[in-house]
Amino acid sequence: MTENFTFHGQTTFINRPVDTVLRDFQNTHASVPHEEDLAALLRAVLAAPLNEADREQAAQAVVQVADDLAVPDPDAARNRLASLRTALTGAAGIAQPALDIISRILPLLGS
Repeated sequence: MTENFTFHGQTTFINRPVDTVLRDFQNTHASVPHEEDLAALLRAVLAAPLNEADREQAAQAVVQVADDLAVPDPDAARNRLASLRTALTGAAGIAQPALDIISRILPLLGS
C-alpha cells in the first residue's frame, strides 16, 4: 500500500506517493548544498511514526531548509534543522534515521 502526503508552499505535493514527492524534491533542489542528505531526511521524515499533521509540517521544514540553503541562508537552515530535530526527538524508532541525518548536516552548516 502506498501512503500519500499533502504539502503546501513552494513545493506542493497533493496526495502523491512518497517516491514522486522525493523525485520532485530532488528535481527542484538539485543544486542545493547537501541535497542528497536532505532527500534522505525527507524520506525518513515521511516514514517517521508521526501523525499526519506533524509529518506534513516536518516534511515542509525539510523543503524550507533546502530553500534556505539555495538563497544561501545557512543560519535559517540551521535553525530549522534544530527545530526539526527537537520535534522528531519525541518520535521513537523510525524517527532515529531522520535524527541521524540532521546530526550529520548541522555541523556542515557551521556554528
